Amino acid sequence: MSDRSLDDLRREIDDIDNAMHDLLMRRADVVAHVAGAKGIAKRGDLPIRPAREAAMLRRLAARHRGPFPFEALARMWQEMIAAFTQLQNQYNIAVFADDEHASMWDLARDQFGAQTPITAYPNTRETLNQISQGNAAVAVLPLPTEKNAYPWWTALCVQDAPKVIMRLPFSGVGNVRGEKMEALAVAHLDGEPTGRDRTLLVIETADTLSRAALTEMLNKAKLSPSFIVSAEASGWMHLVELKEFLEPNDTRLDHLGMRDAVQRTHIIGYYADIIQKADFVKINI
Repeated sequence: MSDRSLDDLRREIDDIDNAMHDLLMRRADVVAHVAGAKGIAKRGDLPIRPAREAAMLRRLAARHRGPFPFEALARMWQEMIAAFTQLQNQYNIAVFADDEHASMWDLARDQFGAQTPITAYPNTRETLNQISQGNAAVAVLPLPTEKNAYPWWTALCVQDAPKVIMRLPFSGVGNVRGEKMEALAVAHLDGEPTGRDRTLLVIETADTLSRAALTEMLNKAKLSPSFIVSAEASGWMHLVELKEFLEPNDTRLDHLGMRDAVQRTHIIGYYADIIQKADFVKINI
């Protein structure tokens, strides 16, 4: 290929661009038919499918080869997916973004697309309330950590509350304003297993329990926690990430409920394991 002229190479690039554009327009036509068949717009359903998106990007990661950065490919794909979901039914995003969480806006934009309406709110309560008020279908909130003083997740333990549906960024982060951080997306959407998932479980106790005591309790129930974050709220609430997709009728939850210290348990959402560099870094021979 090195003996071809620059003009020939540019013409080939133009042909490739045209073919890619044709395929995108064809995909848009198919998506419109899928939306019509499902009646998404008529019922006002939220068109995003986190499990389907995760499977799609994992498949691309597994087959990716060559020098083109997978992170760039994933960013392009997420923008494309976002545009196609908006074609099925339009929806808005509410994001918590104060001075210390400016990068939350960038995480929301990268996941849900530059064309999706996004509005920032100055506190987590107001951000989450946008869903119940019908102003937004999805709320983007900071990943709970010991350093993070925003226990917004306690509000998801009531009946008919929205659930966590994904963790951001799923496939790497681009340029963001301020400190790089992670986020959770919340919506009225049922979780679907992808084969590599996490469950967010809240355990309510009357008294405080150490992380070691909670970990021991979970291990005895044959549940493996990744992290535990606690907050005081009419007793104590402990947010636990589990390394699996835990069904609500799993008998291990009954085992937890029999412990004297435990008052209630709540599954407040699921998300697919994020893509790691090892998923797409290949040795090109």
